[in-house]
Amino acid sequence: MILILFTAAGIGFLHSLAPGHWLPVALLAKSRGWAARTALAGALVAASGHILISLALGVAGILIGSHLFEGREEEIERYGSLVLIAFGLAYGLLAFFRHSRCHGHGHHGPKPDGKGAFAFLFGLGFSPCVAVFPVFAAAATHGTLLVTSTMAAFSLGVIAALTIASQLALRGLSYLDHPILEHYGDVLTGAGIVVMGMIFYFFPH
Repeated sequence: MILILFTAAGIGFLHSLAPGHWLPVALLAKSRGWAARTALAGALVAASGHILISLALGVAGILIGSHLFEGREEEIERYGSLVLIAFGLAYGLLAFFRHSRCHGHGHHGPKPDGKGAFAFLFGLGFSPCVAVFPVFAAAATHGTLLVTSTMAAFSLGVIAALTIASQLALRGLSYLDHPILEHYGDVLTGAGIVVMGMIFYFFPH
């Protein structure tokens, strides 16, 4: 049972270390000029979306049968990557057209505490971790308590990876201050998300 818990936590942590999960948080925090505390909140919001869809599909697999997703892991991840690409394109294009109407190199994006940014990060989390589904199924054979504990362990792994990686990336990005980067920060955020989505699509993990 302990092995199942550690496996779930490890999968959640390692899966969420993929740049597509934490890089959008760091890029968005950089473009909005967020403080570390706000960036941390953004990482938690992104993690919550990722956890929610993974747990929902995990519960569905347990209730309907583990065979529901058998052999479809790559297909599910590719659908998630398409969502990521769509989000990035929409965000980047909106930012580009907004900035094309202003002048100078200052940042003219939304206010740092805009609720839309957090809704955006929550939506980015809607790409499930299919690798953990067999672990949930194994836990189901030992009862509800272990299933709940396994899902909690997975959630903690996701949260740990997203918060740590996004904070470290944001610290690194803080050394890349430049007026053009500030002006087109939102556009670069969208482009980065599109690239991550394409990587996930062609090289599902």
